[in-house]
Amino acid sequence: MNRLILILLILSSASMSFAFNASDNASNYGSGWTDLSNSGTGFNPWGFTADVDDTVEIANSIVGAGDINTGINSFRMASDNGGSIDVFRTFGGGASLSAGHVFSFDLSVNYRNGNKGFDLRSADTGVFNFNVGNDNYFFGGIDLGAEGWAYVDDGVYSLEFGFVTETIMTAKITRTSGSDTTRSFEIPNVALSGPIDNFKFYVSATDNGEPENNLYFNNLEVIPESSAYGLILGALALAALIRRR
Repeated sequence: MNRLILILLILSSASMSFAFNASDNASNYGSGWTDLSNSGTGFNPWGFTADVDDTVEIANSIVGAGDINTGINSFRMASDNGGSIDVFRTFGGGASLSAGHVFSFDLSVNYRNGNKGFDLRSADTGVFNFNVGNDNYFFGGIDLGAEGWAYVDDGVYSLEFGFVTETIMTAKITRTSGSDTTRSFEIPNVALSGPIDNFKFYVSATDNGEPENNLYFNNLEVIPESSAYGLILGALALAALIRRR
């Protein structure tokens, strides 16, 4: 009986480790968003590759694109004179996303010159991409323009990645806009070349740093699916019942 209790507690502990949470948004950065700043929970500090022509700051997204603000705040990235800028972040404790995790965030762009977007990464390698460029939208290499996603200037893009295993996920993107119907596109069973332990947002080769050429993002979150919590609570409840007997 004691052995069964021990097994259940080990399973519960493993599930708690597996079911980490992370959350962050732009309103957490009242003192500024800078290289190595670290607000929110469950993430490691931000890392920037930027030069003097780049802008990385907290700003109101509706100045140049759609409304993804918390209050009046979103993360803003801009690169002037055709340059490029990347911002990176890893998950706390060196974690990688695994079975049951759902990683999501909101993003907004307006003009489609240059390249603006996001990479899911395994170590130093980008393994899944959303890119706005060449007057089009590409999600996991799929041309969303061919799926009827025409240009809008106020698009709010909600991206969600649900993990079946460390290297299998479902990728979903939903766009809302005041000038178009709500559109969604999903790619099931995406095979990844390695576990996802970090991500990157980027801007490159845009015409200039005007607000309409910027990338805005916000509301980053990692949650375990409810089944993960169910496993934890079920194991603990069964262990408690056995103890009483």
